[in-house]
Amino acid sequence: MLTGCGGDGQPDVQERPVDSQMVAEHVDPSTKFPQQVVVDTTAANKNFVDDALGRTEETISLAELALQQGANATVKQVAQVIADDQHAMHRRLLELAKDEKRPDTGRRFSDGSYEELKNLAGAAFDRQWVEKMVTRNAADISRFAAESDAAKNKGVRKFADEALPKLKAHQQQLESCRVKLQ
Repeated sequence: MLTGCGGDGQPDVQERPVDSQMVAEHVDPSTKFPQQVVVDTTAANKNFVDDALGRTEETISLAELALQQGANATVKQVAQVIADDQHAMHRRLLELAKDEKRPDTGRRFSDGSYEELKNLAGAAFDRQWVEKMVTRNAADISRFAAESDAAKNKGVRKFADEALPKLKAHQQQLESCRVKLQ
């Protein structure tokens, strides 16, 4: 029996410990704790590969755009490194996806980033390109780190593990470029 906080020394009614899952579901019924989520690992791996294929295609397009329209030599150097590494990642992803029929990943840049950048030139292009790439790359690092920890498929896990250092190096290069452009 627990004693109440009222200070009267009288025992309160029997209290139960709070179940954090019950509280979380009360606040948001869609909340499920990780141990309760049933994940189809084959589908999760396929979704990661499909998403990564599309993201590499988009990143390659953005890097090639910077090679064409960039005014700053450092921006062009960083774009070339990113394009080369992303092409290699894309080839590896195609190998991982070869056993499965994959959907058309030809991205349409639903966020409008490609079209927005395409209409810029000079220093304005360089600054916007770097900003967009810093954001995109940070998101990719998060995705790849999560997949590196969670992937059940050894090939997918190895790919994510090997890609992470390159993505982190890109992030450092982009951050350095950002500072130079300010």
